[in-house]
Amino acid sequence: MKCDHRNLLTNTTLEFPRTGFWMMHVLGAMFLVLFGMRLAVRKASIPILAYRLFKRLQKA
Repeated sequence: MKCDHRNLLTNTTLEFPRTGFWMMHVLGAMFLVLFGMRLAVRKASIPILAYRLFKRLQKA
């Protein structure tokens, strides 16, 4: 007996090995990294980061 399951993603661009799957994951990862960088820069500006770095270097 053959058990055949209907897959909604078969023959679409979102099927596992196809281009759409990889593009969606690469672009999603890039979006998350860039969004995180924007939030980090807004929360702690460059002068604050530089001040913390110099303060840490003085302790060593």
